[in-house]
Amino acid sequence: MDFKQSAVRLAKPAINVILYYIAGLKINMTKKINYFNILKLVLGFLSILSFVGALVYRIYTLNYIGIELSLVITIAIFLPLATALKIREEAEITSDGSEKKEKSIFYLLAAFYFISLFVSFYKLFTHQTVKAIVSPWQVVPTNFFIWYFAATLILISMLVLTKIKKDFKVFFIALHYLLSFSVALIVYKIGYGYDPFIHGATLDLIDKLGAVYPKPFYYLGQYGLMEVIHKTFFIPLTVLNKYLVPVMAAIFLPFFGYQNLSARFSDKKTILLSILALLVFPFSFFIITVPQSLAFLFLLLLVLAGLNIKNKADLWLIFYLSLATLSIHPIAGIPAILFSVILAFHYLDLEHKKIFYPFLYFLTAVTLPSAFYFLENGASSPFHLSWSNFSLPQAIMPWKENFLYNFLYLYGFNIGIIITGVILIGIIFYFRQKKQYEIFSLYLWMSFSLALAYLFTKNFTFDYLIEYERNSFPDRILAAAMFFLVPFLFLVLYDFIKKILEAEGKVKWPFLIFLAALITASLYLSYPRFDKYFNSKGYSTGTNDIQAVHLINDTAKKDYIVLANQQVSAAALNEFGFDKYYQNDIFYYPVPTGGPLYQYYLDMVYKKPSKSNMTAAMDLAGVKEGYFVLNKYWWAFPKVLDEAKLAADQWWSIGQGDVYVFRYSR
Repeated sequence: MDFKQSAVRLAKPAINVILYYIAGLKINMTKKINYFNILKLVLGFLSILSFVGALVYRIYTLNYIGIELSLVITIAIFLPLATALKIREEAEITSDGSEKKEKSIFYLLAAFYFISLFVSFYKLFTHQTVKAIVSPWQVVPTNFFIWYFAATLILISMLVLTKIKKDFKVFFIALHYLLSFSVALIVYKIGYGYDPFIHGATLDLIDKLGAVYPKPFYYLGQYGLMEVIHKTFFIPLTVLNKYLVPVMAAIFLPFFGYQNLSARFSDKKTILLSILALLVFPFSFFIITVPQSLAFLFLLLLVLAGLNIKNKADLWLIFYLSLATLSIHPIAGIPAILFSVILAFHYLDLEHKKIFYPFLYFLTAVTLPSAFYFLENGASSPFHLSWSNFSLPQAIMPWKENFLYNFLYLYGFNIGIIITGVILIGIIFYFRQKKQYEIFSLYLWMSFSLALAYLFTKNFTFDYLIEYERNSFPDRILAAAMFFLVPFLFLVLYDFIKKILEAEGKVKWPFLIFLAALITASLYLSYPRFDKYFNSKGYSTGTNDIQAVHLINDTAKKDYIVLANQQVSAAALNEFGFDKYYQNDIFYYPVPTGGPLYQYYLDMVYKKPSKSNMTAAMDLAGVKEGYFVLNKYWWAFPKVLDEAKLAADQWWSIGQGDVYVFRYSR
């Protein structure tokens, strides 16, 4: 069967479902479309597809038969949900947008907003770079922040001054989310981060072979979702690997957030402004497409969905979200599954359900630490809980720079204290209005259980990881705990903004201008930084790295290994995928960084780039040729460069001395 025939076969189920709903839309066209429910259907479909794709991949492969099977099973599961959710409803009689003056103000503000949005995107696209940089703010001009601030303030004005339909306003908030989440994926032309290159190479291999062995039990939900979308709609994997999470977050968080928060809070204008105000909290998770980010996005959507369970269709959607989350990453997936069970008990009003709650919270507290415990072979060694591994955030007062930087880092350095304080206030508000927000108690206990899991996990050494990655797993558990506190965060935002909107103009507008400034500050803080207060240190993959890996590939006459940093290894994965493996299951570049080959690289840069170190690495892999790549930004570059020139058999300079390649042979 050729490619076109396969494509037609793949498209048929999707086309039939689309036709089914188009036919359904023609029935009773007097009813208005509920765009929120349409997005709920899309989210449900993507959730099911993610879990089913993971299951098919694990049991079979994601060749064209596997893709077809995934689609058929997904559609079969999806149809009952689609039938239960009405996408048309009776039109409401409303005065929103009825007055000519209201419409004129809206159109004028919308025009100004689109101008600011266009200029902001233009600034990003015209300052893309292929250089190795630490922060996007090194190349993006300062006036970008002026335009972003202007767009934010105009959007706030639009939400406050006009009464146009909520659908339109949420659409504008989604556009602002998209701008906020898109800086890295636009500016870094080759790619942002390190993990996306690994997942991109894995996706390419699955696309060609149907599977990568050995098959893990995690990440499969993302792989399944992206492979099915790629082979069904012909969207390039490189595009999906960049844009999937930022675009999904920008679409679903505002729309889904508004629909579900409206069930708990009454004032629509305040809800809309509060959803925009959530951007005051740094949003680094949603600027990059990696399994952990996608899993956290599904988890946050599940948290929001739990606030508005009206029927069994909503409950099924929560289960689909939890299954998708579990299939992508266990750190978010295990809490998602357990919380979906808790919500089911709450909604179904089962007898003696309160007996099960403590057991489920206990499972939440111990499941993840237990998994890490046995992963570290901790069953044969004693476990000692030490509170010294945990510390509270400390207040910091920056004062050495100008007002702008001091303001940024007064907020940035103390964001942990600020978020903690806001949540504590939210918990106090909850206890004062316990009957109105009864369901919040489930979220509070869930967060507390995950906080215990974080404290337990913080005591593990994670010796199998490189040193600077050892806090990543506990920190992710803490992040999951924080997601369950979002309702309390929103409770404070809603109450505060409602009071601001009720105040006089001379009080209201200074606060709203300050809100726009805080959102702009949060944008800056959500991305890697390289300034007088903070150095993110991690360089991106640049064009010189790509030239280096091509030079090595073209020069090598035998099987070879390369000792290089993460970003050069990412360049090799981007260009050649998982091309070469040698004895002891050694990949020819230091991937992963916790592997033995990366330790030899560290010996070359921290100890000495000697031939003996390279020979030991070659012995491990069973090859007779080795290359060492040194980037100019390395902290001891001059010393290492001189020593490597003496020890190597041959060397090359790339990009006016930005990267050096050294060849060793025996």
